[in-house]
Amino acid sequence: MATDGAREQQARDGAPSVPMADPFPSLGGDVPAPAAPVGGAARAREARPDVGSEEAFPALGGQAPARAPAWVSRVPVLQRVTHQARVQLRLEDEQLARLSALLQRVQAACPDLQIEASTTRKTHVTTFILKGPSDARVQAAKKALSAQCARRVSLTVLVPASLRAYVIGAGGKNVKAITDATGVRIHIPPRAAEAPAEASDDPLLDEQVEVVIEGDEVNALAAQAQLEALVAERTSKRTQRLTDIDPAYYPFIAGARNAHAAHLAETIAHGAASVHVPPRGAFRAREDRARDLAIVVQGEREAVAQLVAAIYAEVAEWKAHFRTLTVHIPKRQHACLVGDAAADLLATTGCALELPAAHDATDAVTIRGPQQQLPHALTAALEKASAVCVRTVDLAGLHPGADAAHARRLAQWLALRAPRTPGVHVYFPRADAPPVVEAVGTDAAAVDAAAADLAAAASRVAPAQVRVVDVDPLAHGMVIGKKGHGLRTFEARGVDVLLPPEHSGRADVLLVLGRADGVQRLPAGAARDDAARAVLDAVAAELAQLGGPGAEVHTEQLEIPAQFHKAIVGPDGTVLNAILGEDRVMVLVGCARDARAQQVAPRTLTADSILVRGARDAVERAVAQITQIARDAEHDQIVQGHVEELRVPAAHVPHLIGRGGAGLGRLRDELGVKIDVADADAQRTGPVPIRITGRKECAVEARARLAAHAQRLADEQTAIVEVPAALVGVVIGPGGKYVSRLQDKYDVHIHFPAERGRDAGHVSVRGSKKGVAGARAEILELVAYEQETSHTDTLHVPPAAVPRVLGRAGATINQLRLDTGAQIDLERKDGGATLRLRGTRAAVDAARAALDALLAQVAAEATHTLHIPPRFHGTLIGAGGQHLRALIVAAGGPEDARAQAQYVRFPRGGDSDAVVVRAPKEVAARIAAALEAEAQRLADRAVLGAAVPPHLHRQLVSRGGTRQSAWQTQHGVAIVLPTWREYDELGTPANADALADAAAPVVKVVGPAEAVPRVLDEIAALCAADQARKQRAAAARIDA
Repeated sequence: MATDGAREQQARDGAPSVPMADPFPSLGGDVPAPAAPVGGAARAREARPDVGSEEAFPALGGQAPARAPAWVSRVPVLQRVTHQARVQLRLEDEQLARLSALLQRVQAACPDLQIEASTTRKTHVTTFILKGPSDARVQAAKKALSAQCARRVSLTVLVPASLRAYVIGAGGKNVKAITDATGVRIHIPPRAAEAPAEASDDPLLDEQVEVVIEGDEVNALAAQAQLEALVAERTSKRTQRLTDIDPAYYPFIAGARNAHAAHLAETIAHGAASVHVPPRGAFRAREDRARDLAIVVQGEREAVAQLVAAIYAEVAEWKAHFRTLTVHIPKRQHACLVGDAAADLLATTGCALELPAAHDATDAVTIRGPQQQLPHALTAALEKASAVCVRTVDLAGLHPGADAAHARRLAQWLALRAPRTPGVHVYFPRADAPPVVEAVGTDAAAVDAAAADLAAAASRVAPAQVRVVDVDPLAHGMVIGKKGHGLRTFEARGVDVLLPPEHSGRADVLLVLGRADGVQRLPAGAARDDAARAVLDAVAAELAQLGGPGAEVHTEQLEIPAQFHKAIVGPDGTVLNAILGEDRVMVLVGCARDARAQQVAPRTLTADSILVRGARDAVERAVAQITQIARDAEHDQIVQGHVEELRVPAAHVPHLIGRGGAGLGRLRDELGVKIDVADADAQRTGPVPIRITGRKECAVEARARLAAHAQRLADEQTAIVEVPAALVGVVIGPGGKYVSRLQDKYDVHIHFPAERGRDAGHVSVRGSKKGVAGARAEILELVAYEQETSHTDTLHVPPAAVPRVLGRAGATINQLRLDTGAQIDLERKDGGATLRLRGTRAAVDAARAALDALLAQVAAEATHTLHIPPRFHGTLIGAGGQHLRALIVAAGGPEDARAQAQYVRFPRGGDSDAVVVRAPKEVAARIAAALEAEAQRLADRAVLGAAVPPHLHRQLVSRGGTRQSAWQTQHGVAIVLPTWREYDELGTPANADALADAAAPVVKVVGPAEAVPRVLDEIAALCAADQARKQRAAAARIDA
């Protein structure tokens, strides 16, 4: 090399040698400096090894010093994510023949995908594996592949009529998602004009609607599964209401503390359904039974059915075996037989208690359950009823001369002011019940004491000590005072002031002079009532001053336009709550129709009026805040209230609004404007005004956009293109590919009729004039091309001719496609097939003529079925089929190997003995005769064995081991060695017994019966000659 020569020249010249730089330096290391020139002595010293070097001579068993880490740059690691999909299709023979072309088209459309295909010949199932960088690309390729290879089908899905709207989705959302994902067409019949008589609780019992799915088999099945999933979401679960069960059995169905219902749901439904039994309070009132007494069973459909059947079975059994027992227990003790007491009794005895309603005067209690348990349930019920002590206080009896209203007012006062005793529950009467107060407890002494306290408190309040006055509800806050100070002022004088609920709107206020200190200050005797009336008169006068026109309640009336009231109130009253704060201020917004507000208002109230009442300082603060909020709202309206108007034709309004208001909603979100569209007139002839409100620049921009859109709509036109119904799918393209390209290219909207009928070929194109013209021209051009190249013809192929038409692996039909240029599709049916020809007229005619000639040739053929033992098949075929081809040629058949392949067919696998000969009649007869003669010859041959030493085996066959020995060519006898495949197939030799003790391996000789013995004699002579030669050689060695 040149480099070596330069180094030698340098060494001869004595020039210092500069070491060459390392061609592979370490990453990140320092670049070494050139070494200084050294002399020969120095080189000699450097050449000596350093015996003290730990690196050159490390200690035995020690560790080498750790190398210092080198700073290197991190090598980037590329991670590739591959998405994969798997598709299995059953393809016909002609599809398999065109598979490579189909895959090339899909690969051309998706160049970044990898597609692998493998076919199982027995099942004709081809598995495609698609790999790509994204799931969307893989799914798109999957859809395209299915559309190309899968057969077209039409599937029907039954959908309950009540679920029709749910399946379609809002604005067709669900159906559109399915069609976009699968590329199929879904036909949903329109809703019937007449309304259904009555909707069923179970959707599966409704009228069924047939939804038709059209497309390739794979995507159609996927769409069918998605539709069925949508229906299953609503039909897999069911809710059933049981309204025909007697409520008396509800406690048994629920069980103690709902234990039996939970047990049923777990054991019968296995947790897939639940039972809801109305509580006892739901059927205590008889008038509410029709509404409340329904047992609800909900869950999975099958589980609900099983659970309902189990409930009905139990109820039937209970009706047959349960008995009832009636006992009279005092009404006031019924409270001891509900709740936990009733649950414990049901759990221990299996019996339930039926109590009368609270307003029912009867005290009869019914016990229902198994007959043998009724005595135990009766004992337990009486024990629980007598376990508590009940004392009653008749308020009306304490004051015999008073009216009923006085007793009710006493009950109202006692409910708030009555003394409380620990361990005793006090029950006050309802408004429509007798004025009796009940004290209930387990300690009799405590109950007696509580009843005595109640009676004492009620007895000291005479009718003269109770009064009802009317106080304006707007002034109730002033009566209470800040933090209840006003009420405490009256209580100090012994008077309790009871106000109605805050939001009831009631004006009645109850005054009761019943506090102990106030009652003690009253004189005794006849003057007692007069003194009490005087105290109540004074309190009533003070209340009148607080709530009347002359009260210290300041009232302000504001006139603020009603359009700003919403800003003052705020969302859910939040702004108004902030204005009120903790002060007792009443603010009435829009109170023109409030009669009480009209009485206290300084002026006539209008729709713009706002009334503020309360303490002066609080009212002034609230008025100031309300006025400021109104000014801010007015300012915002000025800033945000610029109005732009636009008038557009009524026909354009739906397009401006968009589907679901999407068009106007986009403008509202982007520009923050408010858009109001007026209603069009009945004839939709006049322009429709559109009002835009917002900031000036935003409103102007929104108006400009709407005007531009309206101008585009005005420039639009709609053209109807007549397309033959058979070519509508061609115009749409696979998965809508072609029509989508047209819409994107020309910015038009192309609509195809949804229903099949006389207008099925009317395709409407809507858009600008230029876009409509371009799209229309392309559609017509495509239709003309398809009509020119879409001549079709149909040809029926009988079952016997199908193999000849297809050829081996589709070779014949593929050659016809190439020769004629026609598209030939084969569809198997009833053993035969139907050929569909498509293309130009010349191509279709040429393909039809060629197929007719082929079918005529097949019709002129004869078929012979020969039964030849499978062990002879290999011999008849010969090595590489040579023997069979020679036999066909000898019988007058063709010499072309592809044509010969159709003449004789041997069964595969060796299980059958049927050999089919199909050829022209005379040739078929000669071939069949030749095969039968050859098979007979093979059947008549003899198989004998000969013991031959292994070293002589090669001499039995020709040189090179071609198995064509002289015996085979001269006598028709074959020699089969033990290592050959045919050895076992020939079976046991006829002279096997004579060869049982043979010392050498047995070679089989097969051939004509008269020739095989002669060959055996020659083989025996060969073996004897070999043995004699060995003996002579041994004798010669001994002599030597």
